Amino acid sequence: PVHGAAKVGDTIVNSESIRNNFKTAFVKIESSNKIDDIGSFKIRKIFLLFQLLFKVCYQLIVFRPHKVYYTPSPSGFAFYRDIVSVSLIKFYVFVRRIVARSTEVYFHYHARGIRDFTAASKISRVLTEYLIKNTNIIFISDLMHKELEGLNYFKHVTTINNGSRSGITDNEFDSVVNDRCDAKSVNVLYLSNMIKEKGYDKVLELAKHQKEAGANKVHFHFAGSWGSHADQEFFFSFIKQHDLENLVSYHGFVSGDQKKELFKTSHLFVFPTSYNREIFPLSLLEALSYGLPILTYDTGAIKEVMTDQVGIISSNHKIYKDFEFLKEKYLN
Repeated sequence: PVHGAAKVGDTIVNSESIRNNFKTAFVKIESSNKIDDIGSFKIRKIFLLFQLLFKVCYQLIVFRPHKVYYTPSPSGFAFYRDIVSVSLIKFYVFVRRIVARSTEVYFHYHARGIRDFTAASKISRVLTEYLIKNTNIIFISDLMHKELEGLNYFKHVTTINNGSRSGITDNEFDSVVNDRCDAKSVNVLYLSNMIKEKGYDKVLELAKHQKEAGANKVHFHFAGSWGSHADQEFFFSFIKQHDLENLVSYHGFVSGDQKKELFKTSHLFVFPTSYNREIFPLSLLEALSYGLPILTYDTGAIKEVMTDQVGIISSNHKIYKDFEFLKEKYLN
């Protein structure tokens, strides 16, 4: 499924800088079809694990890398998958060391959960220390460094924040922002995976509140893949139950020009996420690259992204008030 780690992976695969400086081979880790599959056990994942092991083993034998970059999971079924596949890599590194050739291993963590997982049991801690032993750790926020409290044996920790390449030029940016300030109506955008932890249900409640307040010049746009069938059913039943058909539009999964047009024609970006793995959401960076004012929650490292100049960090009990303030501040 499309999520932050997958999008960063695509950026790395397509990076001209990396390709110009390194001879590379890539192995795609496939285990989940949907967001709600992440971290859970499915029979299909056993087959995909063996497929992954074969690909990793093949590249270690044929490609013989000097550096290995891997995106491990902090917990769940994917963690145990990583234990198996990383064991192949560790054996390869050991053999290389025997013949006086070094190989550096880099683990890029995109989600929280290491500290909670290792605190759950002694075996979880032992396995995690085995996993990260002699590896270089990359986090996407300085706030994640506390995930390694009490753990040993890793080599080095560094932070590389997520980034987003702007989809528009500087001239387009200025034009979009100026047009936005003269808007006679307000387009509100939620663009992320459609799971309640990411906050789409909170945005639906905002739409309901606007309708009850008689704000007929506000339209709410949703875009993203469904986390589950239950999320899809809840979304459309909520719209029907509260008669929001004229205030809400769902665009499905968007990319390319369709995604660009949604960002350009929107006036506010609302992302009230409380997702427990959230750290440095790419959707916020994309919204900012189009000059969109943002209403979001204090989850993960979001406070490292947000300032008073670009939006508001809100909460459940303040979201209606902050939404009205945001409309007044940026659009009037």
